[in-house]
Amino acid sequence: MIKKKLKNNTYHSLKSKGDFDSLYKRGKFIKNQNFGVRYYKTKGKQFFMGYAISKKNFSKAVDRNLIKRRMKSEVYNLLSHFDKCPPGKYLFYYLGNSLPSSLDINTGMSESIKQIIQDT
Repeated sequence: MIKKKLKNNTYHSLKSKGDFDSLYKRGKFIKNQNFGVRYYKTKGKQFFMGYAISKKNFSKAVDRNLIKRRMKSEVYNLLSHFDKCPPGKYLFYYLGNSLPSSLDINTGMSESIKQIIQDT
């Protein structure tokens, strides 16, 4: 669980069903090669982060959890870039079919964050 404070912003995990529902109803979706981000701006200074991997592409929970751990560590490394993003709810998707390396995840997620910054 990410709980880090950086320049008056607080980062939390996205957990409740209501948060996911509001993301799907009102959120915008950005997609690049193997990654997608659904985000929704909120008032305040809190960021909520969530991660999703398709059960269809990765039937083993071990593989899904490995990808989630790698995605969480890359978000933690890229937190300084989130100061340029608006506070809100973010759901990161891995859309690929093969197990990604940490470098692939880093490049894909940084590109997604750059697209969010350009979009807002």
